Amino acid sequence: MRKNIKRGAIISAAVVVVFFLVYLVLLATAVLEVPEDTIGILAVVFAGAIFLAIIAGVLLALRQRLKEIDGGEEEDAKQY
Repeated sequence: MRKNIKRGAIISAAVVVVFFLVYLVLLATAVLEVPEDTIGILAVVFAGAIFLAIIAGVLLALRQRLKEIDGGEEEDAKQY
């Protein structure tokens, strides 16, 4: 049972990370077509920083979730 829970957590985190990376690449390629657009480049840098922070948060939450699963906290909660 624990394996399925871990697999679900990893898959969901991977989907979110891939989604934001694809979105960031699409945004960057759209702005790179017009290289003299400084506001667009600043927007991509700002959005990129936000997306990287989201990705880092997702990976930290995944690490914490995997520790919870390994610690058996989910089985403890089922007793109540």
